[in-house]
Amino acid sequence: MISTKERKIFLVINRYAGHKEGAKALDIVVPYLKKKEYLVDYSFTNHRKHAVELAAKAANDGYDLVVAVGGDGTVNEVAQGLYGTGIKMGIIPMGSGNGLARELGIPMDMKKSAKALTKGKNLQVDVCKLNDQRFLCTSGIGFDAMIAEKMSKASSRGFLKYVQLVIQESIFFKPVDVRMKIDGVLIEASVFLITFANASQFGNNAFIAPKASMTDGLIDVIVVRKFSKIWMPVFAVALFSKLIPKLFFVDCYRAKHIELEVAETPYFHFDGEPGKLTIPAEIGLDSTKIWVKCKK
Repeated sequence: MISTKERKIFLVINRYAGHKEGAKALDIVVPYLKKKEYLVDYSFTNHRKHAVELAAKAANDGYDLVVAVGGDGTVNEVAQGLYGTGIKMGIIPMGSGNGLARELGIPMDMKKSAKALTKGKNLQVDVCKLNDQRFLCTSGIGFDAMIAEKMSKASSRGFLKYVQLVIQESIFFKPVDVRMKIDGVLIEASVFLITFANASQFGNNAFIAPKASMTDGLIDVIVVRKFSKIWMPVFAVALFSKLIPKLFFVDCYRAKHIELEVAETPYFHFDGEPGKLTIPAEIGLDSTKIWVKCKK
């Protein structure tokens, strides 16, 4: 028998995640958990921010583990609903990138990730903020933020669509002029992108900040200065081979607090989701951490 302190699990399911395969959790995850004698309930998300509401209600109703079944956007919303509650979050990765799940070693296979909910370890991870928007993996401005905005309006999702947009938009993208202070040190540059990283990757094993840690109380700041477009293939290879810090047009910092004073762009992204940037902006660590069920 399992401990009564670990018995109640609530699934927040994005049915449209994973090429509309999120609902498969009812055929795979729920039966597995019930077979292991867990008490399982679930609800489907119906609109943006609905997962925040569902997660917060589940925590208030006394569930021991609230599981995000979806992509990084669903994971971010579930985390928002659990902040400050002390309730653990689980993940069944069903998105196109699955950045946090990959970072934590959670399997992409639904059956195996269901097992991780019962056998995985609990890890307390840092939570970051850009102004009032919390994020767990990455946030940033520039090229990737523009792609996040366009992906949100695309008729289809997935990695291939992402690659298509990257190739199209890189041809005409204009660098962004920025001025910011990293722990008080002034930085001025024209950039391709700036990433504020709590985790090492965007998702799909694209490692923008290979040395980032979610438990060190620091934010890795990756400044990719403007570069000739002939270097785009090299940048892409470096991204997937953990070599970004070695590129001559990349500067890496670690900090607790960043002040973004000037940024000539209307967009930022948080965990792959698009947002509207308000300047001046502050990026830092939230006072609250969150418990996540992981494989490691």
